[in-house]
Amino acid sequence: MSNQQKYILIGKILGDGCIEKNGYHARLKIEQCDKQKEYVFWFYQKMKPFVGQQPKIISHSGSNGKATWRWRFNTLSLNLFDSYYSLFYKNGKKIIPLNLSEYLNTPLALAVWYMDDGYLRTDKSGAYLCTSSFSHAENMHLQNILRKNFGIETNIHLAGGYLRLHIPSRSKNKFFRIIAPHICSCLNYKLPLTP
Repeated sequence: MSNQQKYILIGKILGDGCIEKNGYHARLKIEQCDKQKEYVFWFYQKMKPFVGQQPKIISHSGSNGKATWRWRFNTLSLNLFDSYYSLFYKNGKKIIPLNLSEYLNTPLALAVWYMDDGYLRTDKSGAYLCTSSFSHAENMHLQNILRKNFGIETNIHLAGGYLRLHIPSRSKNKFFRIIAPHICSCLNYKLPLTP
C-alpha cells in the first residue's frame, strides 16, 4: 500500500469505514448514501488495486419503511488489512489505539476522517467530528493527538447522549486550512466559504 493509501485508510477507519474479518483475512467495507456517490467513487479509485468489484447501488429500508439508496463496495480480504483490524478492533469493537498519534499525523488522514464523520456547525462558527462510538477516555486521547500533531484545540461535547469533538472558532480556521486541499469536491458543503 502506498503512503497515500495508508493515510486515506486511517481516516476512513476513524470515520465510517468498517474493517471485518472475512475468511482468513480482513477487508474494508465502504457504504455511503446516494448523495455521497462521488465520494464513494473517489475512495474506490484510490483503493482500486485492493478491490474486486466497483461500487454498487443498493436499496436500504429505513425504520419508517421508506427505501433509500446507498453506494457500497468491499475491498478484497487481504493480509495487508489484518494489521489494521488488529490495531483498531478489540473483541469486534472499534477502538482508538494508544499509538494512534503515529498514524493520524497527516492532513490527508485528517481530511478523510472529517469527510466521513465531520460537519460544520449551522452557524459556521465551528465544526464537529462525530466520535460517539468511542469512550470519553478515547475522546480525550483524540483531543491530545489533534493538539500534538496538528495544533488543533477541541472540546468534548455531549449531545443527545452522544459524544463528539467540537472544533471551536479559535481553531476552526487552522483546521480548515489543513484539510481543505484534500476535500472531495462533492463535500465542499462541509467547508466554510473562507477556510
